Amino acid sequence: MDKIKEFIEDVRKEMRKVSWPDQQELVDYTIVVVVFTILLSAFIFAVDQVYSTVLEAIYQ
Repeated sequence: MDKIKEFIEDVRKEMRKVSWPDQQELVDYTIVVVVFTILLSAFIFAVDQVYSTVLEAIYQ
């Protein structure tokens, strides 16, 4: 039981050291992640379409 208490105390100490982003930073980072995800998914979609077209041409 002592080890559990010690663990929880250590977690609390470490959580106090964490540098949490403010609201504007959080919004900015969220926008960056969403835009990057959209761009990456569009790129993968484009590559998939090219491969599909090429393979369809080869197998016909």
